[in-house]
Amino acid sequence: MRFLTLFLLVSGMACAATPFSNLLDVGPIDQSKPPSVKELQVPESDEGIRVVGLHAIVGGKIDEQSDANVYVLVNPLSNPATRNVWWVQRKVERDGDKFRCHCQFGEGQQGAGEYFAILALASKQGFDVGDQLKDVPKDAKYTKLKIVKRAD
Repeated sequence: MRFLTLFLLVSGMACAATPFSNLLDVGPIDQSKPPSVKELQVPESDEGIRVVGLHAIVGGKIDEQSDANVYVLVNPLSNPATRNVWWVQRKVERDGDKFRCHCQFGEGQQGAGEYFAILALASKQGFDVGDQLKDVPKDAKYTKLKIVKRAD
């Protein structure tokens, strides 16, 4: 039990200490339209696709003056049953015009070797960590879609 507590404490500290420069960058929240469902496709090749582990720190930029709620959503592209179903990730941290979020890609070995879509958005709506959204909220601003592959 002590080991688990120490592990969680150190993991949390590592996440909090991650500089904004060491992130998986999803770009700025500057798109007025959400990605289309047609864009939610498994890529034909891995060329240009970043490989991530079970967890990764995702970050981007937002207008510093924005008071909107910022969320990072993840969609498992490799599972046709969850097409356009998005999972709200952990609470987003903001620092001026930058944001970051600890994200998870699958559960244990589920998701290993598979593709995931990442989307950050700014919205007046409120969501909870772990919420499952059946579609991307329409009244928001968005990043461009980012596709990653989870390591085997």
